[in-house]
Amino acid sequence: MMMRRSNLFYGESRFHLQIFSGSMLALDSPYISNFAHNNHEEPQELCLEYGSATQVYLVPIAQHEEQVFLTPTQVRSQGPRLSCVPVDNMASQVTLPRDLHGAVDFSKYPFRAYVSDLHGKMVGVSLFGTVRSVCKVSTSGTTFYLEIEDATGVVLTKLIFTGHWSLGRVGVGHMVYISGLTCSLNKINILEVSWSEKEPGSLFVNLSLLPALLNSTCLHNISLLSDLPHSANRTHICRVRLDHIDCDSLKLSLFHNLCGYVVDELPDGLQCSLCKVACQNGCTPGFQLHLTIADDSEKVFAWCVGQTAVEFLQISPDEYMELPEDEQAMYLFTLQNESFTVAIANTSKQVDGYAENAEALPVWEIARAQRCE
Repeated sequence: MMMRRSNLFYGESRFHLQIFSGSMLALDSPYISNFAHNNHEEPQELCLEYGSATQVYLVPIAQHEEQVFLTPTQVRSQGPRLSCVPVDNMASQVTLPRDLHGAVDFSKYPFRAYVSDLHGKMVGVSLFGTVRSVCKVSTSGTTFYLEIEDATGVVLTKLIFTGHWSLGRVGVGHMVYISGLTCSLNKINILEVSWSEKEPGSLFVNLSLLPALLNSTCLHNISLLSDLPHSANRTHICRVRLDHIDCDSLKLSLFHNLCGYVVDELPDGLQCSLCKVACQNGCTPGFQLHLTIADDSEKVFAWCVGQTAVEFLQISPDEYMELPEDEQAMYLFTLQNESFTVAIANTSKQVDGYAENAEALPVWEIARAQRCE
């Protein structure tokens, strides 16, 4: 049976309104001012009024805890300088709090979970992995689905925003860190993972787009382009030269300011290819660029957009379009053999609607680029 309760406070009793939402209360001798009896299929409505004999008590919350064993999967390191092989009998034990619903709360424990560790009744969970897909649930609403992959598996995560998309550009192949995840089992015992922007502790970082990733050598090892096919599930940092670029590989498009995705021109106006919202006043012109990069080991055909393309071209879209056609070709030719440090990711699984001709999109995206002086 479901019951909806309304509580009426007035006069000196209004101090009870300061009680935080979600607190557990005990009511003694409330005055029942209204009662509507319905059939069993509808909820019963009960209105309680604070009377002269009524007492309200705030029930203290008993902190429940649970012992959690960290398995070798959870404690192993995947850093490039450390062994990735789990050690037998490697395990530790920690006591974590449980919330009022019985879910184990990981929010205050520096614990990196893997996809294979996720199960029902977990809150405050953090994941580190590679984006495999991203899409919006429907054309209306503020819910998206993000598929994240790590060394142990893939999980589909529901992202719930208070308004519009607010994570910036997130593309397939990007490495991300997300915290504040909630894991639960639905009615048919299927794991559901969700992330709500408004919940305390919710954080999302796109590591592939961080400037520090290129500037700080302690955060990466330099890869050769020939290494890319052997480890395609992470962002590589490479030192390359611009081998080839021409006018045919350069296109000017509109990008949505909120998510950085291409804006489609539809008969009824402009629409973001990811957010599926009208964005007549919320878009900026930018480059879509196909180029060939090279180092001493290999040549790779890649693509980039937005600010990363500007870093390669060293010119803004407006300045480039003001050049005569012959000067555009000449300008692009002068950029060849320039040296760059790049963050490059595998985008073999495309995002629906990201490009007009997704089949022609190269496999490798240059997420960030920095010119070498």
